[in-house]
Amino acid sequence: MQPQHWDSATGSALPFWGAAQLQGAWELRHDLKEIADGCRLNALSAIQHAGSGHIGTSFSSMDIFIAVRKFLQRDRFLTGDPLEQIFFSSKGHDAPALYASLHSGGELSDAQLFSLRRLGGLPGHPETVTPGVVTNTGSLGMGISKAKGFAKAQRLRDSTSREPVVVLLGDGELNEGQVWESMPGAVKEGLGEVIAIVDSNGIQSDTWTDQTLPMGDVLARAAAVGWHAMECWGNDPDDVLRALEEARADTRPSFIVARTTKGSGISWMEAFPENGAYYQFHSGALAAPLYDQAASELITRFGLGVADKDVTGSEPVLVLDPSSPKPRPTSMVSVWEDMLVDVMERNPLVVALDGDLSYDTGTHIARERFPNRYIQAGIAEQDMVSMAGTLALSGFIPLVHSFATFLTMRATEQIFNNASEESRVIYLGFLAGLIPSAAGFSHQAVTDVGIMSSIPGMRVFEPSGAEEFQWCIEQAIAYNGPSYIRIGAVAPVSRKGEATYRVNLVVEGVGTALVTSGPLLTQQAIESRTVLEDREMPAPAVYSIPEITGVFEGSEIDPLRQYEHIIVLENHNPARAKNFHLGSQLESNDVEIHRLGLEGLPANGQPAEVLAHHHLDAQSIAEEVARLAGHGISASAKIVSIGETYTDRESH
Repeated sequence: MQPQHWDSATGSALPFWGAAQLQGAWELRHDLKEIADGCRLNALSAIQHAGSGHIGTSFSSMDIFIAVRKFLQRDRFLTGDPLEQIFFSSKGHDAPALYASLHSGGELSDAQLFSLRRLGGLPGHPETVTPGVVTNTGSLGMGISKAKGFAKAQRLRDSTSREPVVVLLGDGELNEGQVWESMPGAVKEGLGEVIAIVDSNGIQSDTWTDQTLPMGDVLARAAAVGWHAMECWGNDPDDVLRALEEARADTRPSFIVARTTKGSGISWMEAFPENGAYYQFHSGALAAPLYDQAASELITRFGLGVADKDVTGSEPVLVLDPSSPKPRPTSMVSVWEDMLVDVMERNPLVVALDGDLSYDTGTHIARERFPNRYIQAGIAEQDMVSMAGTLALSGFIPLVHSFATFLTMRATEQIFNNASEESRVIYLGFLAGLIPSAAGFSHQAVTDVGIMSSIPGMRVFEPSGAEEFQWCIEQAIAYNGPSYIRIGAVAPVSRKGEATYRVNLVVEGVGTALVTSGPLLTQQAIESRTVLEDREMPAPAVYSIPEITGVFEGSEIDPLRQYEHIIVLENHNPARAKNFHLGSQLESNDVEIHRLGLEGLPANGQPAEVLAHHHLDAQSIAEEVARLAGHGISASAKIVSIGETYTDRESH
């Protein structure tokens, strides 16, 4: 049997197994492992086509997805019928595995499978806009609580209903306190139909779970609150099916620890030494030679008998060093990883805290240099923030690192509590704003400015380049109160001179001033000038404001009074930030303030298409400048797209 091929936008052809081919293989051999391997190829090619996605966890969980599908459908397995019972993944990173399993059952078409992480296509983390997805996931820890809600709803509709509600968790996800908060209530309510399966592959974002935040005997912890706790071999779908049937027969809610291998199905993805510091296949598309090798290994194994499943590939064609992270382009994160070391060298009171994102937040170098002043808190943002609060009360200067969306939304109450003590805690929120858009709105921090600006005494910063970043951290360290620095995921904007003022001229212009912050929209503002200049239209001035929620002194904003129009660019939802303060201080008969920014849920997809969708790309900004100046600009004018330099290791 030969796979089909999907022509990607680059003109290359990616192999995959069509749903009919998978269904035919099942009818011939009734081999769940074969179907799982076929879905592995499909997930791999979908990720490759998207240019990003989480391979390691998709491969470790694929056998579980197929086994659960067989458990719930029984004789209707792979017949084209959708699932009728509830099954979802709480961790969300395994979205490619979920989509591949839906495709195998005929619930998603080939075209939908290859729309992963595209505007209007399959989101980077599951959302209910997708057929077969029953709840949004991607923010960790919520799964068992959601499963309880589904089970209770079933009983309210039919008091005799005991249809299984199955939720898949990640072992790193067990760091989140909500998981353990949710479990006693399931016993109290007698929700024996709830079945939680843990994809226990032993590796989190960077390295082994036991080296990140050891969770102890999770089976004993589950049993202690009354759950039916057991384990199985998670990469043996028949053993997973056995455990599921055992769970169905028990009247208690069931907690199944499925022992898996991250990257299961590709020999060299499975290989990670005990002393490994960086698992290389957590996320991101593969280098072309590695993709070809992985696809070949999966294609070779498909269709063989069960006894012949030990077919493995050769050593990887590229040398992979588990002691070093994957290289990444220059970004605000790479700026910070060096700056943090300098800050900690100069100030012995600084303590760095990280939430299982040491490479993604740039703390990994400081971790090695200052192990006594580094705390790896795991995926436990509330715990990390409260710990930082008492460090601050004890005279230290805690720097709290996580992705902006997880830090500001999950730990808001703890951040507010710290602020009430008027102590110095510095929060650093990474991947802030619209990009990385491919990951989906669970990872796009657009509410963080509104949340943090509502905290009493909080100063909120958004540097656009290294010089402004240096100024922001110096301001935060000198300030006797809380600060939040939101850090964009793209390359820093270069500028000459030190950022010593709160309103910085980036480039001169006439008629209109673009007022921005952060590297993403500052770069788009600069490139919008090229669009206008190509049409022989006046180019606007560009100003950068790194402290985005401060009230300005008159002398600071006096340079803006010379412009007829001011367009404020905001990479977040409306908040008491630049537009609010400039509007209250500058709006007059002589100066008009306009806002281009986000509002509502951000779109998913590739950066350039999502920026255009929200009218925040260089072309759209240029069109607004031309409109205000009374000129038209055709849609055929030059479009300057953002370089895809953002980090794509989207969390835990």
